[in-house]
Amino acid sequence: MEPEFRYDTIIFDVGGTLLGFHEREPFQEFLAGAGLPAGDEDARDMHRRFVSVVVATRDGAEGLGANEQPLYDWWRTIFARTWPDRPDLAEEMYRWFRANRFDRPFADVVPALEALHGLGMPMGILSNFGTGLEELLRERGLRGYFDFLVVSALVGVAKPDPAIFDYAVAATGQPRRRLLYVGDHFGDDVAGARAAGLDVVLIDRADRHGDRPCARIHSLLELPRYVRPPAPGRRAVILDMDGVVLDSMPAHLRSWQRTLAPLGIRLTAADTYPLEGMPTEPTAQRLTERFLGRACSAEEAARLAETKRRLFVEEFEPAFVPGIVPLLHDLRGRGHRLALVTGSAAVVVEQVLAPLGVLDLFEVVVTGNEVARGKPDPESYQLAASRLGLEPGECLVVENAPLGVQAARAAGMGCVALETSLPAEQLAGAGQVFADVEALRGWMFG
Repeated sequence: MEPEFRYDTIIFDVGGTLLGFHEREPFQEFLAGAGLPAGDEDARDMHRRFVSVVVATRDGAEGLGANEQPLYDWWRTIFARTWPDRPDLAEEMYRWFRANRFDRPFADVVPALEALHGLGMPMGILSNFGTGLEELLRERGLRGYFDFLVVSALVGVAKPDPAIFDYAVAATGQPRRRLLYVGDHFGDDVAGARAAGLDVVLIDRADRHGDRPCARIHSLLELPRYVRPPAPGRRAVILDMDGVVLDSMPAHLRSWQRTLAPLGIRLTAADTYPLEGMPTEPTAQRLTERFLGRACSAEEAARLAETKRRLFVEEFEPAFVPGIVPLLHDLRGRGHRLALVTGSAAVVVEQVLAPLGVLDLFEVVVTGNEVARGKPDPESYQLAASRLGLEPGECLVVENAPLGVQAARAAGMGCVALETSLPAEQLAGAGQVFADVEALRGWMFG
């Protein structure tokens, strides 16, 4: 029987994950104490100035914390840049920082910790922080949620060094594959946890890190669902390539136009987009027979297909469908297995998709030259399920064309579609149709 949770323990970073300088009131108090204008807008302006300095220089603190002093020296530079003309206020702000007067839990922290505690999920802390962290957590009412604390200044090693994660692994007594780390910085948290063999998810409340190659959540309130296995009908997500992963349909149209123009055929998107998913040779036959009113031999279709593939590689400017790469990482992070099913030949997949660095996200790839019958026949999707070792009903397909939708449904799989190349009325066989990837993501994880 599948376990109720994918993880036995969740381990949290602190700064930027549980605590931050996001509330306006401490900044307003600081301004008032300094005898400066301290209205709401004044406090907001100061807070924006301070946060902009932190964001711009955060990577400079990567790896700091094994010794307190370099970490505190870095913070001193933050306050100095916030008050470049007032070193007295910079020093005073540093004293407030050391007295923990700015740190506050984010709004999602206590509700999320309560929910995870209610599930019986053990939790711990691993942070690049000074020796006063435990006292700070007690002051903020958070210490009781955590079974252990690993603090860089106390153990003498800091993230992203994998050695600090070894302390947390030892504290849990669990295999690394059963631990989830949650942090807000790609270098310290994501790269560090991965190097130590732990799964990791990036907390990205402000949606600043969509280009990062990792799983993300926008709120800690997503964690109670994140740690559970995927729903039975979504154990695997199988994606079409063109128009779902790659923003390649215009390049396909141009390459078909160039291929068939010498025959006197003038194509539009309305001619080719509905055929997306069909292998190249049958597509060549279909188009030539339709426009020329004569048979197209297998030899002629093969020659046209080869020309079209060559021209497509020339035409295609590497581009993903907006939002799809973050979604792939998010799906993998949530335990979904990924497969790619395309009518394109393996050589095209290797030439076009492999250089973009996402091919390794797919556990299974089925190309057009691996099946006897292309879409709308279900063979390609059935082959993907077989290679995954799953039943068709455990798979959800993401398509963008009618033939692909038909193939997925004929294979006995759930199917949703994106309006990347065709309107919803031409994708009526899909269970859900989404205007863009962001809408699909909201449905998947909402």
